[in-house]
Amino acid sequence: MFYRLVHLLKHMSSGGFMDSIIIGTGSYETVKSGNRVSITGDGGHAWRFFGRSYKQLAPKLETYTPYAAGYKELKKLPKDSLEYQEKRRQIEDAYIESYYNIRLKNLNVDDLFEDLYIRFGERIILLCHESVDEFCHRRLVADYVQLKTGLYIPELEIDKNGETVEVEPISYQKRLLKVMEKK
Repeated sequence: MFYRLVHLLKHMSSGGFMDSIIIGTGSYETVKSGNRVSITGDGGHAWRFFGRSYKQLAPKLETYTPYAAGYKELKKLPKDSLEYQEKRRQIEDAYIESYYNIRLKNLNVDDLFEDLYIRFGERIILLCHESVDEFCHRRLVADYVQLKTGLYIPELEIDKNGETVEVEPISYQKRLLKVMEKK
């Protein structure tokens, strides 16, 4: 523990602290190795992930439950319809606002990185279950960090051999910024 705190202080003074703590986000399905940390409520158990977890970033039920109900209704609509697109945007916008107000609004990014470092070390990959092309709270966290610090956190795929590929994630920055600017 003492070594980690000394190392943390060194990082903080050198300015290289944040970019070595969280190196990416990914899904349980596509990240098979590395310093993986779940940010879902069940710690990833429903997806057969039994590694470490950081539930302070998990969506609370008051955020997730309306989203799940809306998504269930959304699945009944044809994906190429205007109604589907509008309904999906409404559901996601409500989720973004709720997640921001509950998890991100009062989140100090420096404190988050310090806590993650102390608990899990460096080169952390934050995990949840959605694929890269689905709406996902891990990307809300990554976008929030970038809006607050300028640090881009990539979306990664990593196989069991450690072969890493960076993939293009969906960005929620504009939508998140609108919520953040509400007073």
